[in-house]
Amino acid sequence: MNEQLSLAILEVYLSIEAEILDNMAKYLQKPKTNIEEDVTAWQIEALSMLGKLSQENLITIAKKSGVALDALIELLEQVGYNAVSEIDTDLQTALMAGQFIQPAVATSSIALSAVLSTYTQQAKDLFNLVNTTMLAQSKQVFTSIINNTVGKVLAGVTTPQKALAETAAEWAQHGIPALVDKAGKKWSVEGYVNMVIRSTTNNVTNDMQLERFKEYGVDLIEVSSHIDARPKCRICQGKIYSLSGKSKKYPAWSTSTYGEPDGLLGINCRHKIYAYIEGKSRKTYDPYPEHQVDKAYKQSQQQRKLERNIRSAKKELKMYETLGDAEQIKSAKAKVRKRQAQMRDFIEESGRTRRYDREQVV
Repeated sequence: MNEQLSLAILEVYLSIEAEILDNMAKYLQKPKTNIEEDVTAWQIEALSMLGKLSQENLITIAKKSGVALDALIELLEQVGYNAVSEIDTDLQTALMAGQFIQPAVATSSIALSAVLSTYTQQAKDLFNLVNTTMLAQSKQVFTSIINNTVGKVLAGVTTPQKALAETAAEWAQHGIPALVDKAGKKWSVEGYVNMVIRSTTNNVTNDMQLERFKEYGVDLIEVSSHIDARPKCRICQGKIYSLSGKSKKYPAWSTSTYGEPDGLLGINCRHKIYAYIEGKSRKTYDPYPEHQVDKAYKQSQQQRKLERNIRSAKKELKMYETLGDAEQIKSAKAKVRKRQAQMRDFIEESGRTRRYDREQVV
């Protein structure tokens, strides 16, 4: 259920991006001035339509983003309380066995509600930032398509219609940025929204579990293991840590990479933590051999790259289809087939599972 909600949220934003790109393609065809006859006059007329295009894009974002936010808030509540529910049975059993001195706590404590409320507000702020960024960036992309097209024509590189189709398709491959960070890096809708969903749900899950551990007086926790763990996670997985740092047998939680964006339980991390009671619990996880983890991690990154390449080619094809360029449509379809073939070869060679949902363009 959680994975379905996550995918549904991402698909909403991918559909927003697709509609914005489609709006652009339609407006590029609206000028009454023939681009083949007077490219400069076409440029002036096309740029004059930026206001109307932005209004349409704003309506698209406003209409659909609310659905995504509601779904994310529902998702946060589900994953948060489900995570607490998963550990409550073991904690209650341990409490009844006298392994804790703390009294039983309410299923929905004030502390847990506070954690959920904090991340719900954070999610709202992040999605508002995405909406604002996409609207602003859509203006820049439309302007760049027009100006770059004219630049190519004036330089005598190609014909006006071909220049427009090629330039528009190039921008479609990159998509509409969902975030421009302080370093100037432009984050794709798929990359950034997916990161927001994963990081926020991870934070809710982890913080609510840690809060529950605190309520029961749990000090030792065990970290799960994954074969394709990233570098800063693999050095911590399969280990037992002391939250207080007072244990003489186990390392302090503060010595792990927890709290670092690319560290344990950070952005896009899939690890989980479990209560560990000395003398009562049985250790469940162990670290994987380094060479196996390194191989699996590299393969996972290669698969993500191939998935991005397929989506990029499909965006290019969609733009050509909207512009009605038959020659380029044929070429773009061939590119999609070639990149899909590359994925098939990779899957056959690596033995990994193909994720068709990650190759789709809504």
